[in-house]
Amino acid sequence: MKHTTFESEFWERFEQSCRPRIESACQNHLHRMRNTCVDLDDMVSWANCRVWKMIEERPNELLGDDLTPEECADRISNASQMLARWAYLALVRKSTRLAERERPCDMERILSLASTKSSTPRIEKSESTKAAIETLRSRLNADLRGKLAASWKDPAERERVANALGANRVEDEELRNSVASGELQVNTVEKMRSRSLHRSRDIMKALRKNLAVLLLGLSLSVVSASTAFASNGGDDDGGEQTGGRCVVVE
Repeated sequence: MKHTTFESEFWERFEQSCRPRIESACQNHLHRMRNTCVDLDDMVSWANCRVWKMIEERPNELLGDDLTPEECADRISNASQMLARWAYLALVRKSTRLAERERPCDMERILSLASTKSSTPRIEKSESTKAAIETLRSRLNADLRGKLAASWKDPAERERVANALGANRVEDEELRNSVASGELQVNTVEKMRSRSLHRSRDIMKALRKNLAVLLLGLSLSVVSASTAFASNGGDDDGGEQTGGRCVVVE
């Protein structure tokens, strides 16, 4: 069997059988643990990202030449409960670390505040916040800003995030349309979100800032700053993260 045909059939089988099994295992494990701090979608995303990473790093172990695509997919399906446990432990540990470092914030409240108009928003009075906003815009390259906006978890907020990040190029709009229409596969969108968020949080970590709070600042300052920045572009000092690390999506 040709390699491309094998991969195509494997991923088709993965979507049909593995993904539902993984989602069901995550749901059952979360129900048993009775933990309301871990999101089901985040668990499923983490488990799927883990599968992709293992296949990228050790393809011969999971996609053996002596196995059919169906048999390879079944091996992953049979490990769905183990993947669910791994995902739960990883997210609990990460949420604990975040709680220790950052002041908790309600994303819905932030987005609601971001939609209100104010001539002198209080957050813009903070010089450190304004500096952090400019740093995020300048160090996150145009492609990553477009991917972050297009893959934002809440589809209703993608346009607002795009305006805040200055991701309004023609190719950025085409990417958002492709995601909205379902042209791109779910796993492709999740990978895109994972990697763009990982790079963004690396920048925010160095500045000791919360990404969600900065997005509020970006939304509030879009009238005065984002148009000018979008016309000038932006570069990424550190380059795009190309690994398969998965993060908790806010």
